Amino acid sequence: MGTHCVSCELKFTLNTIIFDYNSVDKKLSSRQYLVCILIIVSMLTCTALADRLNIYGQSATMSMMGNNATMGQQHAKHVLDNLIISEHIPLRGQLENGDYVLLMDLTPFATSVQGHSHISMKIPCNEDGSPKVTIETGVAPNMKSLDIGSAIKNGTLNGRYLDLSAEGKSCLYHAELPKGTTDIVLANISNKTLSFDDGPYYSVTITVHGTAIEHLGANETGTQMTH
Repeated sequence: MGTHCVSCELKFTLNTIIFDYNSVDKKLSSRQYLVCILIIVSMLTCTALADRLNIYGQSATMSMMGNNATMGQQHAKHVLDNLIISEHIPLRGQLENGDYVLLMDLTPFATSVQGHSHISMKIPCNEDGSPKVTIETGVAPNMKSLDIGSAIKNGTLNGRYLDLSAEGKSCLYHAELPKGTTDIVLANISNKTLSFDDGPYYSVTITVHGTAIEHLGANETGTQMTH
């Protein structure tokens, strides 16, 4: 938007009037001519004031629109600060001893509400019900083994007993994910290559309630982000 030069317009108009007065026959008296100049100056002054009011009104409107846009962005930011996700992950192929599968990377979020992030899995297990794989959680590359507890054996279906684990083949485990987790890994600790395509159907299900990392303190994520 250009700036309206009122003084320039006024000077130009007055110069034009004076030039016309000196170059034509003087049919008007000096007093009449002066009255005409005063009328024109008054009209220009009113026009300039109207322009200023119009510019002020436009500036105020743009300012209000800018404030509304800022409020909208802040509201959207609050919505996007939280993450709630539930993911079912089938286990396929082979996994060598010591190798791992990255199940989930939550960056730029981290698990935040204690007890609201959960992992359940049906995985290969030994005859005593101990798992052949382990779950590691943390902020990569700093990870810790997750205590997934003992195999869940007993359940019911329509009121009847149901064996949820078949020791030596597949077992069911549940565990809570620690607060401040960004990375979840499944690692082979069986001392041999595992084939997830042989035998029962193996899978992991992860449910997460997370918060954007920049809103969590260092003590909540456990360590500084290295991503």
